[in-house]
Amino acid sequence: MSTENLIRRAQDPGYIIAWKLKYEFETGKFTEETMTYGEARKKCEELNQENPDKTYWPEKQRPDPEWHLVYE
Repeated sequence: MSTENLIRRAQDPGYIIAWKLKYEFETGKFTEETMTYGEARKKCEELNQENPDKTYWPEKQRPDPEWHLVYE
């Protein structure tokens, strides 16, 4: 088990905002903008207050897989 996911600092880069509806199974991510963990957390707090039907959280954006390495 890796502890890297448990330690988050406000200045850590590469976070996006993910969301889900509280009473349905719809989810989504805002992938067009990456920000630091502190910025994403603050934005999530604002969005949670504005939209009580959804839950927002900061999520580490994973890099796209390099498929060219798999198929060569």
